[in-house]
Order: sequence, then structure tokens, then C-alpha cells
Amino acid sequence: MRRIVILLVTILVFSGCENFLDLTPKSEVLGDKLFQSEEGFEDALYGVYTALAQKELYGEKLSYYLPDMLAQYYVYENVGGYMELLLTFQYMNSNFTKRSMFDDIWKLMYENISHVNSVLTNLEGRENSLRYYNFYKGEALALRAFMHFQLLNAFAPAYREETVDYPAIPYCESYEPLVYPFRTVGAIYRKVIDELKEAEGLLQDEGSYLNLERVDRGDVSAFMTQRQFHMNLYAVQGLLARVYMMKNDLDSAVIYAEKVIQSEKFEFANKTNMGYEYASCVSRSETIWAVYPQKNWTEAMKEHFDDEQDEPKPNVLLPLNGFYLYPGYYPEGMAPVDYGFRKLYEVPSTGGEMDYRINWFRQREGVSGKHARFYKIFRNAGTVRGTRGIHMMRISEMYLIMAEGLLKQGKLTEAQRYLDSYTQARGFVYRNVTLDMTLINKEYRKEFWGEGLTWFNMKRQNMSINSCLYYGMTYEGSDEVYMWPIPDDEFEYREGGREGVFPPVETEK
Repeated sequence: MRRIVILLVTILVFSGCENFLDLTPKSEVLGDKLFQSEEGFEDALYGVYTALAQKELYGEKLSYYLPDMLAQYYVYENVGGYMELLLTFQYMNSNFTKRSMFDDIWKLMYENISHVNSVLTNLEGRENSLRYYNFYKGEALALRAFMHFQLLNAFAPAYREETVDYPAIPYCESYEPLVYPFRTVGAIYRKVIDELKEAEGLLQDEGSYLNLERVDRGDVSAFMTQRQFHMNLYAVQGLLARVYMMKNDLDSAVIYAEKVIQSEKFEFANKTNMGYEYASCVSRSETIWAVYPQKNWTEAMKEHFDDEQDEPKPNVLLPLNGFYLYPGYYPEGMAPVDYGFRKLYEVPSTGGEMDYRINWFRQREGVSGKHARFYKIFRNAGTVRGTRGIHMMRISEMYLIMAEGLLKQGKLTEAQRYLDSYTQARGFVYRNVTLDMTLINKEYRKEFWGEGLTWFNMKRQNMSINSCLYYGMTYEGSDEVYMWPIPDDEFEYREGGREGVFPPVETEK
């Protein structure tokens, strides 16, 4: 990767690390101080988790903002300039002035990977002296695999026969400031899977620490509590299911999704609580993995979702807008559209059923007009009901993976059973409807609004994209649409620059 020289002391700005701030010289913190004790390793890992919650990563850009904008979930009241270019996938247009958001994701992810590599380096030879060695190493390996996988998802083509040997991203495995070579799509997948499986083996004792009741043991350190905020065993297995899905290995995806479900550590929330189950907090029962938010997280969401007027400021994300699209135009209820989200969550039944997720969309109190607000992930009034946090993985994803995988295996009855279990938890079942990918993709769109997953599900299938800006406009799926631009700085110190990594394709004359 490009010339990034990272000092682990930067972790000390994160929560949980203040006790090291007074140590001098700072260079000694790296090996002589920070990793002398279990608390040092724990502080370092806390720093990695906290860094994931930065606004440039999952605190905003990689959760409810960038992937969901591209998936055409939202529209601004007044669209123009860089936002119009973003929503029409013109990342390389010279007038697109916000490429820095992609650059920040790339840079901060690799910085965080460097922190993880320092933890792993300092764990070497310590297996007999650290009580929770297996957990430290298991979490660190899984975090490294996760971050590389997310970079692969964003900046490289989806896994296909013709892309398996395509240069993807660097895979960084040491703390040294090196220029790491780009590895192929296939090689990155192999490395991610290998490290996740190693992490799975290290975390096998997880069941004695994370339980369905979410009651922490009293005989452990603080690091071994609140395990849903760690890369725990079930998060690793769920991530393996997600990775295999993106790799189009549905048989393996089913194996790992079923492991998470069969663990019986997670269950669906009460459907009547859907309006506030994820509002500025994590679901107690559904959360497989989450991260704590950083300062000003709530303020940022308020700015996007809770404008006090019905003529919102330009930065407000609207789930409903009657000007650009019209009711029923897209059969899947593509939002934003006038009453589009109502159509998306409509239950075609006369049995009194409803999709309780419709409660995510409400008018702001004291305001009546043409715009609804999207309150799934933001608590706009009253006290937050649970622990503040950002969802990285929930149990519903595992059920949809099972439904798709079993469908592709021809096991229609079993696939329907998993889909019905999932939809019943939301208030209904599909009746007289054929289970197919259209239905499953509709559920991805309904379930993961605000969580950044839908875009990557679309990328996996190279789906066409219906525009939220231009009536009737559809963008065909392509690598140009689904691949984010790698920062120019990445190639500054590489032999041959960008063309040294991505040589131009020769065309027949």
C-alpha cells in the first residue's frame, strides 16, 4: 500500500486508552509499555473497534450514508453538483469534488489494519502468559479479515470467473511501513476465509461468555463482557456466511449461517417494538456484532434525518419525495417515491397482517406535510431504549442467506420455512407468492435500510439500478458503477504507477 507509517500511539486518542497518555517517550509505548499487560492488548483492540465507528467509516459513510445513497434509498430536496454526480455513479468526473470520501475510507481502513497487525505481532510467543490470548488473537485476525473484505467489496470487482485473477487490493499482514503488492480478487478471498477460520477455532469458548439473556459473568475481566460489541465467534461465523455469499459459494454460506442460527444465542425482537428497536441503539436480541459510536454520532444523524421544517435543508436525507418519482412506478416500491416506502412495506393480505417496519417512517412531531422522516436508526424523541451502538451484523441477515442458499439448492420447502420465520417476526408471511430472488432481494431492501448492506447485495448480483433522480432512468450493473475509485496516492510510490497495477487492456485493431 502507499507510504503509510503508522504509530500505534494514535490508538491512544480512542476511548479506553487515556491511562497511557502520560507515558514518555511516545515511541516506547509501542512495545515497551502498551503490550506489557493484558490491559494493554485490550486497550489496543478497543482502539481498533472505536476507529471503526469514525464518521468516515461506520459512524456514517459506510453505514447509512454512502452505500445507501448509491442504492438509491434517499434523495435530497435539491440535488446538484457533486451529489448528482454521485447518484449517477460518475466517480471519475472532473467535477466530482468529493472523491475524498473514498480516499478517507481507504486510508483509515488501512491505518486500522496496521493497528491490528501491531497487536498480532506483539501476541507472538505470549500464548502461555495471557489469560485471554485466544480471544485477543481471534478477534484481531477476524478484524483484519473483515476490514480487508470490506475494502475488497468496495474497491474491487465482485467475484466472478472473469475477475478472479483481477488485481484487487493489498493485503497487509505486518506492522512495518511497506508497499504491499496488490493481490487478486481470488487471493484476497482465500486469505480472508483462511483467517476467519483460524479465528473461529480460537474463539470456540465463546459460548460460555455470550448468552441469550445477555447477562455477563462476574468472574471475568471487563473485556470479556458485552461480547456483542466484540468480533465474537458468531460474528466470525456470520462473516464467513457473508463472505461465501459474496463469493457465490452458497453451500458454504448456508453452513455458516446455520451455525449462527443454531447457536440459539440470538432471536428476533418483538415486532411491535420495530419503531424503536434500532433507534440510536442496538437490538439486545438481534445483534450479532455492533460497535460503540463516537462523539457527535447522534448529532450527525439528527442533521440528516430530523430537520425541524418540512422544507428540509440540502443535507437532509428524505425517504419520501413526490416530485421525482410516482406511486407504483417501480414494482418493488423503490424509494424515494411518493408513498413509495408505503408500497415497499405493503402486505398483500386480508388477514389483518402488517409489516411493522413501516413504523420506521413517521412525520416529525409538530410538522405535517409532504415529507416523512426515516427514524429506524435515529431516536428523535425521548430516551434511547437500549445501549447506543452501530449495527455491523444482525440475525436477520443469516435467515435471508439461508433462504437464498436453500432456494439455490432446490430445497424450496426449507427455504420457505426460513423466509417465513423471518417475515413472521416482522408481522406477516407471504401468501400465494413464489419464493424467488426477486422476493429475497426485496427483503434485503426492506430490512437493511440504514445499514449499508443492500448496495453490496446488489453488487454481488450485478443488479440494474433504478434512479431516484430521473424518472424511468435505469443504470445497468457494471464494474464502473459498483467499484469505488482507489485513491491516486496509492500509486505514487509504485513502479509504473497505476498502470503498473492495472495495465491497460489491449484491444484488437
